[in-house]
Amino acid sequence: MRITALRTLISAFTVVLCAPISGGAAELIPPPKTDSKGWIVTVSVIGAVSPSFPGSGQMRPYPFPAVAVRRVGEPETFSTPDEGFGFPVFDYGGLRVGPVANFVFQRGQRDGLFGLRRVALTHEIGGFVEYHPFDHFRMRAEMRQGIDGHEGFVAAFYADAYESVGRFRLSVGPRINFGDNNYANAYFSVTPFEALVNGRLLPYTATGGFTSAGGMATIRYNFTDETAVSVYGGGQRLLGSVGSSPIPNLIGSRNQFNAGLALSYSFVVADPLQYLPEPLTSLKP
Repeated sequence: MRITALRTLISAFTVVLCAPISGGAAELIPPPKTDSKGWIVTVSVIGAVSPSFPGSGQMRPYPFPAVAVRRVGEPETFSTPDEGFGFPVFDYGGLRVGPVANFVFQRGQRDGLFGLRRVALTHEIGGFVEYHPFDHFRMRAEMRQGIDGHEGFVAAFYADAYESVGRFRLSVGPRINFGDNNYANAYFSVTPFEALVNGRLLPYTATGGFTSAGGMATIRYNFTDETAVSVYGGGQRLLGSVGSSPIPNLIGSRNQFNAGLALSYSFVVADPLQYLPEPLTSLKP
């Protein structure tokens, strides 16, 4: 699970990458009534709480913004807060494929981590595959490589059932995560020297595999076509080698929870090409 904020390199990358943000093909909110030209920009302000590091038992608040863009007349696509930021380059017959990015906050030495190595802010890039086998259900997989920080390979698998009832939209589904040896070692291994300095932890070497399993649920209420509020929450249980690490078992928790509240506002930005002279405008596809 990752509740992310827009920071440093990703803050600029995300604004571009979220247009349109990855998700399903079912219409969730009708676009604001206007002509067929231009773009719908959705700006969200999100307040979230999540573990201060992978395996932590301490929850920390993380306020952050998000931006999504789609063409006027294009239906909003289904997405959930725990996804990476991505957009499709292939979208046909319920199948969507494209690049994705995510990042994980740095791990310092607070919350019982004294003496352990620091793990820098991690930027992850990769790709996603998403499929809607039938209405109101989607499956998604993300594969991402950490280019700094933990420097490991991770994968996340999602399945969500969602439905709109009046102005409400509800969704719920399971989650499974994978991490390789580099990822597991960065967050869950303890060297003999680190154990000696820390005084509470025992030496341990974590290995990769399926790292956690759990679920996520969201509720959104649309005040109007332009404004909405969302509440979400979920939890996962650390598995395998990382779940047996002394870090979650002695100073943290194997149970990882997250929750958040998002306020969103959508508005229309005119397509600048519509103001070009007619001969050039006619060349638009």
